[in-house]
Order: sequence, then C-alpha cells, then structure tokens
Amino acid sequence: MSFREPPDHVGYLIGDVSRMLRTVYDRRVEPLGLTRAQWRVLARISRIEGCTQTELAAELEIEKPTLGKLIERLEEKEWVERCPDENDARTKRVFLTKRAGPVLNEMFSLANDVLDAAIAGLSRKEADQLNAALLQVKSNLTELLNSDGGAE
Repeated sequence: MSFREPPDHVGYLIGDVSRMLRTVYDRRVEPLGLTRAQWRVLARISRIEGCTQTELAAELEIEKPTLGKLIERLEEKEWVERCPDENDARTKRVFLTKRAGPVLNEMFSLANDVLDAAIAGLSRKEADQLNAALLQVKSNLTELLNSDGGAE
C-alpha cells in the first residue's frame, strides 16, 4: 500500500480522525476551564499517577520545561501536586488531588459522549472490530519502535 494514495488512505484517515476527535473534545471540555494541553496532562497522570515529571514529559512527548508550566497551572487550580521522591529529593513525583476527581469524571464522561457520537451508525460488532484492528496496529507499531526504531 502506497502512502501517496488519495486522502481516504488509512494513514490519512487515522490522522484526520485523531485530529477531529481532539478538536470536538476540546470544545466540550472548554467550559471546565481546560486547554488541550491541560486535559492531556490530567488524563495521563490519571493513568500513571506518581510518575516523575521526566516520565510524564516522555509519555506526552513534550519538553520538560513546557510540562513544568502546565503542572504549575494545574497546581494553581489545585488539581495536581508535586511531591518529593522518597529516595531522591531532587526528583518530584506528580499526583492528582481530591479536587481533580470531579474534573476527571466529567472529562471521561465527555470523552465517552464524543466517542459514542463518533462511532454512531456502527454496529456493536463493527465497533469491536474497529477497536481490535486499531489495537493490532498499535501493537505492530510498538514492536517496530522497540525492535529497531522503525527502520526497515
């Protein structure tokens, strides 16, 4: 399969769908006082709570200083806190606060609504097949990244 095919090529479609999902979601979470960068940070912390800022920056594929500013804004809203590592006082670990709970619940509820709207018209079987296919693509890409950096 050549990547130079028309815009309905799977590579283009995956990129377009990803971008469109983020844009629709951005609009839904804006009333919560969240920017795209902030909701991405909160969502990722919820999955790897207690991580270091360095680990979080790597997960989000952003620079550490950029992440530091985002965490400062989230601390101002009292949604996250940085705590010293037990073994290395120079290292800070990032945790959600209790005040983040309602925001995360609303974020995930809105995400479910957006996804439900995005897959409207698909049968349950088709939605499950789409999910399984994307998991396989992700697995294939993870294997490429882990084996040789993707070079063939």
